[in-house]
Amino acid sequence: MRKIFIILGLALCILFGTISPALADPHNGWSQTNTPIVEIGQNAYIELLFGNHSDDHTSYRIDRNWRMEDSVVKVITPSGETMDITDRFFYMGELAEVDEERIGVNNYYAGSFQTKEQGAYIIAAEGNFTYGDQEKPTLRSAKSFVATSKVPTLKKAKKIKNFDKQVTPERAELIPLFNPAAVTPGTEVSAQLLLKGEPVSGVEVAVIRRSDSSDIRMQTDQEGKITWQTGEADYYLVRAEIKAENHQKDDQDYEATMTFFVQNK
Repeated sequence: MRKIFIILGLALCILFGTISPALADPHNGWSQTNTPIVEIGQNAYIELLFGNHSDDHTSYRIDRNWRMEDSVVKVITPSGETMDITDRFFYMGELAEVDEERIGVNNYYAGSFQTKEQGAYIIAAEGNFTYGDQEKPTLRSAKSFVATSKVPTLKKAKKIKNFDKQVTPERAELIPLFNPAAVTPGTEVSAQLLLKGEPVSGVEVAVIRRSDSSDIRMQTDQEGKITWQTGEADYYLVRAEIKAENHQKDDQDYEATMTFFVQNK
């Protein structure tokens, strides 16, 4: 019996991040769209998720939810207009009439916006989050992408450019140096990690496949870049964390994520 209580106690400590700083590392928040290619005039749908608890924070596992009270979600249109759509998000979990321990756990927020012009839409979510025994919040940025055209096909979407704009210059940010809405398997692609607009070298970046949470892990080079070959058709999450002790900007922890689709040829 005593052994059972010890095991249960350790499990609770791990869950709430009270054993060691390593277990209290911040989780990741990311955004994802329901489809990468949208016809002009139709809605694009976005989900905000919070998780990455498993496998060294390189998985699609959901752990609690994205906190909206300290967040802003913006859409950068093809013409460069910025729209704040924060107030369009609603919580998808139960808020009442269920077991109180389950309220607000392991669920997500969803929102949408109407597309009005052809080109690259960038969804940029920013949030300040604390987890475990963190004293200062981690400053987070999460990006997802939509390509729009009158004829919403992969062939048309491949021609769309300008997904590589910097949209969160005061935080860490992952820049896709490829078309994240219309890439196919076996393609060599690159991304760049920036912190306040400048490249960050020597940071581990993981590219995670949604279907099985398998991942590729790479270190950014002197230009803050990573290069890899795209896997099978699926949804992919790219994530990076920059600890305060690993940069000279300030004493702040940063996190950057982005999602992209790989589609069959």
